[in-house]
Amino acid sequence: MPDQLRKSIEMKAQAEQDAERMDYELEKEKKKAEQDAALMMLQAEQDAKRMDYELEKDKKQAEQDAALMEYTLQQERKEAERKAIEAQGIADFQSIVSDGISENLLKWKGIEATEKLGDSDNAKMVIMGGGGGGGLPVILNGGN
Repeated sequence: MPDQLRKSIEMKAQAEQDAERMDYELEKEKKKAEQDAALMMLQAEQDAKRMDYELEKDKKQAEQDAALMEYTLQQERKEAERKAIEAQGIADFQSIVSDGISENLLKWKGIEATEKLGDSDNAKMVIMGGGGGGGLPVILNGGN
């Protein structure tokens, strides 16, 4: 076989091998790219699921915070209502008491208190009243 033909056949065989090698390398790179793409898709899906989970968790926390705030406001309103009722009760009591107390009753209660104080062994000196005819008695060394 002539040299030229042999070289031609060898070059063709070499070219076919190179082409097959390149096809193999391309196929290998294509598979790697597909695997990388699939991996990236999985990662993106996981990230999306994690973000959905975090958003749902944040949403539930916000709902719980809002419910707690509403409950707190409701309790504060009830407490304000209770205090208003208590204040009205105190005002009603003071009105009733002030209407039922006369000057003579106050003098009588003052006299009773002065008598008890005068009878006490601890009473040494008590000065009460504003002087004049309407004042209460003055006790000096009440027990002796």
